[in-house]
Amino acid sequence: MEYKYRLREAVILASGYGRRMRRTKDSPSKPMIPIGDKPLISYIIDLLIGSGIEKIYVVHHSVTSDVRDLLTYHAHYTNYLEFIEEKEQKGTLLSFSRVKHMVSPPFLLAFEDIIADQDDFRDMLNIGLQSIGTDTDLVIQTVRQPSLLSERAFLTKEGRIVRYEKNGITGEISGIQEKKYGGMISLWLASPFPLMDSYLSMKNYRLSSFLEEYIPTHTVSEMPIHDMWDIDTPEAAAMTKELLKRRGGGNGCIKL
Repeated sequence: MEYKYRLREAVILASGYGRRMRRTKDSPSKPMIPIGDKPLISYIIDLLIGSGIEKIYVVHHSVTSDVRDLLTYHAHYTNYLEFIEEKEQKGTLLSFSRVKHMVSPPFLLAFEDIIADQDDFRDMLNIGLQSIGTDTDLVIQTVRQPSLLSERAFLTKEGRIVRYEKNGITGEISGIQEKKYGGMISLWLASPFPLMDSYLSMKNYRLSSFLEEYIPTHTVSEMPIHDMWDIDTPEAAAMTKELLKRRGGGNGCIKL
């Protein structure tokens, strides 16, 4: 199917210190921790490049400035990456706002610690692209049962996301609703920045809090994927290395 618009831009948030992952001050930052045969952040970069993304903005802080070393080890990244260093790191929403004058919808937002299969990732994006030209404001990645469980959970209803909670869905779920995990990739079809500026003016810097309020008042769809997870603990890193070995993911992608 041909779409009127093509996805060309993506943003990766890579400013977090990653205290649970960083054993000493001299250790690599979380995005640069080796997983298998390459740094953690390379997995999402390669997924994006392999899906046709032409420009990737990497937002980082001084504590994760070693992400710039990616250009030393992966020369072809020079054609795709632009680094944006923020002077203060207060939260993911503020980090996201750093690109408001650089991107325009449609664009992808991703976290730096994502693992997925390339073909599965492309299929997910193709589902998301079907929402371009509709009344949809945002399309969020979901997964029913990831190999490593995430805290971020959603309630979906007939392809729409109706509720989000960072620490998991609690309370009753009706028969026509389904609980899913995800939120690691989002496709923005309408600009969030005007509303985001208002939110930041109230000194709320968390993207999760922003989404909790954004989703009920906007049209938000899901783009399901068979498997995707994030790595935010040493245990998750160790389990991912084992999964890569078992599933033949030597090229940096999990094989389904």
